[in-house]
Amino acid sequence: MGMTDLQFKSFLKMLIRALETAEKQGNKEDILAEISRLKHELQEDLQG
Repeated sequence: MGMTDLQFKSFLKMLIRALETAEKQGNKEDILAEISRLKHELQEDLQG
């Protein structure tokens, strides 16, 4: 079963917020840590 358009838009908004949070980090290590956390969460979502 796929996502509805509304669910997909909500997912994209969450992804954009997470990327904006990563952008606001002060240094490279913090940015990479935030991106790594986001990647991990996305992988968990894919696996169910």
